Amino acid sequence: MEVVVRGHKEATVIDLHGRLDAAARWNFKAIISQCCRTEQEHLVINLQSLSYIDSAGLGFLVLAYVQFTGLQRQMSWVQPRGHVKALLENLDLPSMIPIYETEQEAFESTLA
Repeated sequence: MEVVVRGHKEATVIDLHGRLDAAARWNFKAIISQCCRTEQEHLVINLQSLSYIDSAGLGFLVLAYVQFTGLQRQMSWVQPRGHVKALLENLDLPSMIPIYETEQEAFESTLA
């Protein structure tokens, strides 16, 4: 899995590319830990280029959400596609975690 972290005036955005599985989750964990130390407001996880997620990857993604929001900060997920989107919907995660179709929608939620 490739991870790209980029700054935006409303949030830090993490782009996930490829497969988030048991082997790749440790790289993501290190990035989330760093963001917990440095990002003060809003973290956006862009899932658009995530082609696959297994139970370990999904579990860690949810734990990252709980960890970051537990620090009284906001995390949003954006643009899940295909298999990943279907899985999130089947598990009813959009009722618990803010998931947006665009980054702009996620950024605007920062202002709400």
